[in-house]
Amino acid sequence: MSFSEELLARARRVRLFVCDVDGVLTDATVIMGGGAETKVFNIRDGLGLRLLQSEASIRVGWVSARPSEATIQRAQDLKIDFLHQSSGPKVAAIESWLAETRVTWDEVLYMGDDWVDLAALKRAGLAIAPADAIEEARRIAHWVTPQPGGHGAVREAVDLLLRAQGHWDRLVRKYAS
Repeated sequence: MSFSEELLARARRVRLFVCDVDGVLTDATVIMGGGAETKVFNIRDGLGLRLLQSEASIRVGWVSARPSEATIQRAQDLKIDFLHQSSGPKVAAIESWLAETRVTWDEVLYMGDDWVDLAALKRAGLAIAPADAIEEARRIAHWVTPQPGGHGAVREAVDLLLRAQGHWDRLVRKYAS
């Protein structure tokens, strides 16, 4: 995949990867019944996020307007650095993480797909939307992934960061030997 120099320059600055959950990490489907909720997460997205943390020293945060035990369980499984689930503004949650990490909005990759993500997309140094995001999110985004949410879109964003920040070839050598 070929990326513009502007996109690569934005990706080189990223120190914090933040994304929405439903519609980005999932395909926005929620299965409910018998008091339980189930969501489907893409395993490659998960591995990519772990690689960002362990191999590129990029911290990861998930921000969702919809509280969910399934999201908590997956975040714990992946050792996600920050998790915020509340109907309040996502920007406020992210700004608290910025203060804690001493990261600026210019160093944030934000990935979102819907109305509740627009303010964070507008502020992020690198804004990414999955292919099936609403038109307004795609219009704000610096890049729209070829894949829809829940089907590897997060992994495509991770791979962009790993390539732009010079980790890709080392990881290929590490895992191919």
